[in-house]
Amino acid sequence: MSNKLSVVEASEASLVEYHSLRNTCGLLDLGERGRLCLTGVDRVSFLHGQITQDIKSLCFGHGAFAALVDAKGKIQSDLNVYQLKDEILLDFEKGYTQTIMQRLQQYLVSEDVEIVDPSEIYTLFSLQGPKSPLVLKNLFPDIVVPQKTWHFSEVDNDDGAVYICRRPRFGSDGFDLFVPESIQEGLRLQLMAAVELQGGSEVGQLASDLARIQAGVPKMGVDMTSANLVQETGLASSMISFQKGCYIGQEVISRIRTVGKVNKSLCRLSLESLPSSSGEMSAVLTADGKEAGTLTSLAKIPGQNTQIMGLGYVKRAFLEDFDSLCLIGNEGNPVKARILGQPSTTGING
Repeated sequence: MSNKLSVVEASEASLVEYHSLRNTCGLLDLGERGRLCLTGVDRVSFLHGQITQDIKSLCFGHGAFAALVDAKGKIQSDLNVYQLKDEILLDFEKGYTQTIMQRLQQYLVSEDVEIVDPSEIYTLFSLQGPKSPLVLKNLFPDIVVPQKTWHFSEVDNDDGAVYICRRPRFGSDGFDLFVPESIQEGLRLQLMAAVELQGGSEVGQLASDLARIQAGVPKMGVDMTSANLVQETGLASSMISFQKGCYIGQEVISRIRTVGKVNKSLCRLSLESLPSSSGEMSAVLTADGKEAGTLTSLAKIPGQNTQIMGLGYVKRAFLEDFDSLCLIGNEGNPVKARILGQPSTTGING
């Protein structure tokens, strides 16, 4: 993790997009995210032995949130896993395709499994915001809207099925749509028209980051890296099945759960004010002059009462030190920090 940090702050254009995510519906183009498909008769048993979630219990139309970890229990990637009819779809953060492909292929011996990259034939759109179910029903009136997170519906199309997955990303409702490239241009226009009908807009990276940080949703490569034990991320309850059989990294994960503790934990944080007026600032959290942790994301959340919110790792010894945790600004001024709780995979708590 870097010891320097820049604050995510809204531009005039991104304010409209941010309010779409919060109040109506925003359309995101997530085509740059990574995707892999596993086919073959052994795909379920093979993947079950590689990731932290129970894949054998998934039936068609169901999915799960999981982690790929190394033998030391450190996270290599988070994964959205979906059980299709004849394949398993993995969705993950941009830039991790080769890491995941190489890791899975490393353990393929004689299993009947093929790992393919479908990025050239399928892309990904996302509808996020409280009115996203209305947008979906207006566009697909006959669809059975998936009711549970990580469940999905399949919409048949002459050019290939559209998979509509309930996947909130920013603390409200939301759906990911896996779409054949051959129809993506036309469907994008239809999605945009349906979003605008509800008062929403297309959403870019800046507004997405504001909403993500406000909701306390960590991002792989930013708030979680291969240096982190999976249980340091605060997402263990949603990405690990402690009842399943053996998988790579299980021994360390189980030992931490039963007899040990992690030395630091990712937390949602708020600051009383911005520590520095401009530019990069120190990401180091302190308590009574001692290093207490590191911020990984920080945003100035727009609204009538501006909030400064972030994510960061807090050392175990300071997790209950509510009064002295602070961030030192570039001018040397301490700004009090407060722990709000654990992060979330969806931003929806409780």
